[in-house]
Amino acid sequence: MTTVAFDNTTDLPLSVFTLNLTFTTIEALTNGNTTTVAAIADAGGSVPIWIGFIGCLVASIFFGSNFVPVKQFSAGDGFFFQFVFCVAVYMVGLIVDLVIKNEHWYPLVLIGGALWTTGNLVTVFCIKTCGLTVGLLIWGTTSLIVGWAGGRFGLMNIKPQVPPTTPKLIMNYASVVLAAISAIFFVFIKSTNAPRNAPRIEMINGDRASVDIVKEDNMPVATEEILDTDFPFLNKISDPIQKVIGCSLAALSGVFYGIMFIPDQYIRDHPDKFIYKNERPPNNGLYYISSQYAGILFSSTIYFVIYAVLKRNRPSINASIVLPAMISGLMWAIANIGFIVAISSLKSAVAYPIVSVLPGIVTSLWSLFWFREIQGKRNFIFLGIGMIVRCVAALLSGLSA
Repeated sequence: MTTVAFDNTTDLPLSVFTLNLTFTTIEALTNGNTTTVAAIADAGGSVPIWIGFIGCLVASIFFGSNFVPVKQFSAGDGFFFQFVFCVAVYMVGLIVDLVIKNEHWYPLVLIGGALWTTGNLVTVFCIKTCGLTVGLLIWGTTSLIVGWAGGRFGLMNIKPQVPPTTPKLIMNYASVVLAAISAIFFVFIKSTNAPRNAPRIEMINGDRASVDIVKEDNMPVATEEILDTDFPFLNKISDPIQKVIGCSLAALSGVFYGIMFIPDQYIRDHPDKFIYKNERPPNNGLYYISSQYAGILFSSTIYFVIYAVLKRNRPSINASIVLPAMISGLMWAIANIGFIVAISSLKSAVAYPIVSVLPGIVTSLWSLFWFREIQGKRNFIFLGIGMIVRCVAALLSGLSA
């Protein structure tokens, strides 16, 4: 088995807080708010707009925070992390089915889950090469454009979702443009990563003599070299090229995120094609969550098996990532439920701009106040302008509902 650098610098109170917040949310969903859940899950009626905005808020907070529990741990090359992450996601899907008493499975929606998993394969690499904040903002922006365009113009034979009046249509277009522009300001932010345990190689007469895992603060700079063991090929690539590769993959990842809801939207737009036991498929997105999450776990398992075969049964596994990965998966699954509720209420053309811009603000706040990765007047200016523009974009998108 490949040896992975273990990182013990994670702030345990934060992980405990996140775990408590996650389980409290699930408990409230399954126990305290059964009446609300039943109302939301009513397949025969439409979801009220105010519930859609609550869904946007929940999605934005949890999407912007779900990587926080794992940030200070080594996720290796990401395959094992994603597999554990997806197991937790599927568990939440089963809980939702129990709460709303859903007994139907939608095979077409599996494709949406597989699309998400495919895009998510490179997130660990993107975070390592271009940073959490920049990576999330880039794939959030491309996801916004693709998801919004899919709903607004009816891509892949789904019904176009056109705002009812000209002023709302203008605000909807303006929100997308402003959201895309705001990403430019965030790209120019230079973040400082927190100290981590890293492998270093002592250099003796130009030759590599020995490898040790040691604390970064105690190492003489003149005689040592930092090596990346998660992605060894990065040791031969300059930082600017790494950032270009990471940003490009983040943009591609966002494309997959942007089309992940098209399969279940297609079912809702063409109910006569999916009649089961003389009943049309429900219009509420909650009934498709379990199928989507099953597709996520199924495709993640396939990718992990292929990865293990290519690694000759020696996958990179860091045992300490298991609990943080599960917490992260639970948070993402809850966020996605909020997103699906928002789409069911506000439609993709409105929900995507809101949920795509606000998580970037939440992540930036984590980086600014908790991890203190963003420092310096120049970075604060870019961050402030970017946040203001994104807030205006979210407000315009909400007003266009």
